[in-house]
Amino acid sequence: MQRSFVNAAVAMMLPLMFSSSAISATGPDGQGISVSVTLGTDPTPGACGNDTNLQVTAGDQINYCYVVTNDTSETLNWHSLTDDVVGAIFTDIPGTVAPGEKFQYNRLVTATATESPVSTWTAYDVHPDFGHVAAADGELLRDGFDGDTASYLFTDITSTGTNLQLFDDDYIVTPIGFPFTFYGQTADMITVSNNGGMLFDQATRGRADYLSPSNRTLPDRMMGPAILPYWDDLQQDYIDGIGNVFTQTVGEAPNRQFIVEWFNLPENFGGAGETVTIEAILYEGSNAIEFVYPDTNCGSSVCNSGVGATVGLNSDGTHGILISFNEPTAVSGTATLFRPTSPTTYVASQQVTLDVGAPIIGVDPTSFSETVDAGASTTDTLTISNTGNRDLSWNIGSVGARSHFPPVPRFALPMGDPANAPIGPAPLAPSAKAHVPHPRAPIGVPAFAADPINAAIVTFDAAAPATLTGTLPVDGLQFLSGDFIGEDFSTLYAIDFRSFNLYKVDTATGTPTLVYLTVPPPGVSADGWNGMAWDESTHTMFAVTSGGRTPVSSLVKLNTETTETTLVGTITGVGDPTNGTAIIDIAIDPNGLMYGVDIVTDTLVAIDKTTGEASTIGSIGFDAAYAEGLDFDDTTGTLYFSAFDFSQNLAVMYTLDTETGMGTPISPIGPTPDSVQYSALAIARLAGICAYPEDIPWLGYSDTRGSTAPGDSTPVTVTFDATGLTADTYTANVCVNNNDLTNKRLAVPVTLTVQ
Repeated sequence: MQRSFVNAAVAMMLPLMFSSSAISATGPDGQGISVSVTLGTDPTPGACGNDTNLQVTAGDQINYCYVVTNDTSETLNWHSLTDDVVGAIFTDIPGTVAPGEKFQYNRLVTATATESPVSTWTAYDVHPDFGHVAAADGELLRDGFDGDTASYLFTDITSTGTNLQLFDDDYIVTPIGFPFTFYGQTADMITVSNNGGMLFDQATRGRADYLSPSNRTLPDRMMGPAILPYWDDLQQDYIDGIGNVFTQTVGEAPNRQFIVEWFNLPENFGGAGETVTIEAILYEGSNAIEFVYPDTNCGSSVCNSGVGATVGLNSDGTHGILISFNEPTAVSGTATLFRPTSPTTYVASQQVTLDVGAPIIGVDPTSFSETVDAGASTTDTLTISNTGNRDLSWNIGSVGARSHFPPVPRFALPMGDPANAPIGPAPLAPSAKAHVPHPRAPIGVPAFAADPINAAIVTFDAAAPATLTGTLPVDGLQFLSGDFIGEDFSTLYAIDFRSFNLYKVDTATGTPTLVYLTVPPPGVSADGWNGMAWDESTHTMFAVTSGGRTPVSSLVKLNTETTETTLVGTITGVGDPTNGTAIIDIAIDPNGLMYGVDIVTDTLVAIDKTTGEASTIGSIGFDAAYAEGLDFDDTTGTLYFSAFDFSQNLAVMYTLDTETGMGTPISPIGPTPDSVQYSALAIARLAGICAYPEDIPWLGYSDTRGSTAPGDSTPVTVTFDATGLTADTYTANVCVNNNDLTNKRLAVPVTLTVQ
């Protein structure tokens, strides 16, 4: 029986290419697994191609089909997949494969370059995890420690260890003294928090706020790998100054122990103020973890024995071991021991090849300079050549509304739970940051955005968003959608999320001026206005809504002077049939092509602005949620996405590849990216050459679109007609739009002298 993999992992839109050469690896019993990787161009979920060496054009979507066969005599229940180009594709995903059965996983990518990495499938019988046992004083046998069978023992290190001198809610990165492996990560440093826990991936980012005073249940996606003997709001003992956190590495290699003691720390609950003492021990070699509770009597029923604490281990947002959450399990005189499991592991690898080619456009001449008498005309030849190894498709002049749709339908797998795609401001507390005046034109890529958590308008360089260059309050308004009109960057049009009122916001002062209520068109379900985008090519403001239990997104035209709304259509052709579609924002490039991000499937989509029909471009590569902002830098054609990364709980600026959908992170946004989010992104930059193709009445073409084979060229007769023109010099650009991803909009300058 072949089973289809229930994908809880990521469909990453990256250039993964494979060549055939299957390798089956055996396990301890001499048996093993085998993995087959095939390539195809049918993007239908579950489809498998037959090729192990495939030629495609850059931009094509490829379906990678992985099939693992269990040739062992035991059932395999957990799986990981990596390759040597992108690293981990998924890690420790559940999936039952009985002896003799097969397991299938499909992954969609957009081809951009030729590569030949090796894919490696790892299967386990049991999850790489920790077993645990709790016991009272004298009952805990440490039978996993090289013969050590001593019973429960508390080792006080306050006179011999290092006093970390942590203040309230403080933390420090400190050495363990030996390499320690925790949920697949090995480190010799760890972050110790005053609030009764340790954060293991301390090198990832600053972690001061991630072990907050407010404990949560497990697993917890905001925190990452963590060891939590008693996560609660613990204080420094300000009364006698003796309470603090101590660490010490004891013993001799290879059997050393790293001890952390939270000694005489009061719990912050406003009660009796008595203290607790707890301890955590990490064991070298065995990678075991022990929680020891010498004194957890805080003097009140609201905190005795950990009734207000979280106890357990956290791996990531999907897995952890919860001993208790706000329950009295950490009783004085008890301990809990965690021992790593010993899974039987099987590994198989395969390498296949994807040969990715591309067209390369050339034009001759690269500019025209023509002279003609008034009322007369002349012609010249523009030769379009293709020196690449794939067909070149091109068109001259205006761009059709659907020209940015992929040539065949694409699909993408959601980065997070598609049933959990919250829209609107995230449940974050406002920050206590000061408001400073806006500079009108920050250097770099000047961007304006709304901070709905703190009800402010901020500005920053979109290419370097870690530093805000200004922030101004907007009278408690929460803007999730907004944009400029044309090249007037002094006024931001934005809709308040709660009231549905449209405002004009002065970007110099932050002063909002009410226009009127924006009522969605009849029949449109709208829980909120998610995004707005100005289309310079048609001089139209578009807006997008989402609403309903299974959300449906609608595309609407909005009159910014009267707030009249006109339905373009329901956005169809993308999304999740079970969980709906939530287009969180839209953006229109200088050519008038509309894009949007669906946070249910975490994909970039192309949208036909005349009908609302959409087509998936590809996965953005992370789990987006709540309020977001999407806009183009019209000068460079770069698509920026001010995202709220749900897996990191951070506001992060990304650029999105309009050919593949893949997001590339620039950096977190602002000084406190874990307590803010930025929506209604509006970039204040003028468009570049060929940004707005238009009909030039004195220019004509024998062909306005065509296809040029590799190594071939196509002549196009260009007519320069001075009929109706007075004696003068005229300039324009012949704009050649094409599928050469490195030069998609090529401008040929024209000078016409009428004499």
